[in-house]
Amino acid sequence: MPTVTLLIPDLFFSVRVADVVRALGYEPREVSDAAALVAVARQGTAAIVLDTQERSDWQAAVRMLKADPTTRAIPILAFGAHVDVASQRAALAAGCDRAVTRGKLMQELPILLRQLLTPPEAVS
Repeated sequence: MPTVTLLIPDLFFSVRVADVVRALGYEPREVSDAAALVAVARQGTAAIVLDTQERSDWQAAVRMLKADPTTRAIPILAFGAHVDVASQRAALAAGCDRAVTRGKLMQELPILLRQLLTPPEAVS
């Protein structure tokens, strides 16, 4: 079963995202920090969802993954506090494919994940 890698330290959000990932037919794979995120992504993952409030250097990890030809196509969805516009901008600058607020993530999680997991050429 393909996996979706989660770097989400908040248990409430982690459980919610993992449940939706499973409902969409993927296996959630939780990692504890940016180094583990890179290692797991290099083993293969369908997508990555990360919290911009994560304390490890997620920005460097995203830049590294997007610079590597073997991992650059992995779609990455970042989310964070609605008041933290700087983190959303930083996520996009680092190479995340999408950055949303925590509220938008909770309201539209299934839609956001479907969009993330659908290859661009498959979107009509």
